[in-house]
Amino acid sequence: MRILMAGLSDIGSRRDLNEDSWLCAELPGPAFLLAVADGIGGHAAGEVASAAAIETLRAVTAERLTAAGAAPDLAAVLEEAFLRANESVFRQSSQTEHLNGMGTTMVAALIAGERAAAANVGDSRLYFVRDKAASQITADHSWAAEQARAGLLTEADVSRSPFRHMVTRSIGYAAALAVDTFVLDLRPGDGLLLSSDGLFGPLEAKDLLKPFRRKKHPEDICRALVRAADKAGSRDNITAVVALVGRP
Repeated sequence: MRILMAGLSDIGSRRDLNEDSWLCAELPGPAFLLAVADGIGGHAAGEVASAAAIETLRAVTAERLTAAGAAPDLAAVLEEAFLRANESVFRQSSQTEHLNGMGTTMVAALIAGERAAAANVGDSRLYFVRDKAASQITADHSWAAEQARAGLLTEADVSRSPFRHMVTRSIGYAAALAVDTFVLDLRPGDGLLLSSDGLFGPLEAKDLLKPFRRKKHPEDICRALVRAADKAGSRDNITAVVALVGRP
């Protein structure tokens, strides 16, 4: 199937530095890799962590796809790439004083043919758009979200919690890492949205869906989403990566 993809990142109106990184790349297979990483650590450290994680993700995914040949296990490829990214960021954080404590969230999707795999660590998200509905595929690794899944907080409580952005998993925080993976079957007309919390945080699901209904090109969808998040008062960097599935 034909894949159209684009990404856009904006510093937002409340930050002095953009610590988000993103990726849209065509890899051997052919396959398509999309990712968003939201750096943690402040100053330059978050920016370093997100950029390093994205670059390692791209390099390892390309390497594994080349080695695997036909019909690779996309979820396994992504999981290995996330683990290698964690090793890279953790090593830099441990060996360089001014980078101590840095980390990053990351969400990625790997598309090959009619299949896609996704993986995430932290609270950057993947939404799947089909038949005029948007579904959140990933689960946030944050204190507030985990309390909600345990039935200890309501969704309203989560939106008001001062700990809603406190992530419980991140790339680079520790030597060991648990990665969530997902598998999707694709068909023409489907869309994927990968985003940092600066994008989805101030918006409702219907706001995320509107540009997919009104725009035909990923670049236009990204621009509309970033503008909407900024207008809604986002307090963070704002990043969107969009893929649209078309007929061959």
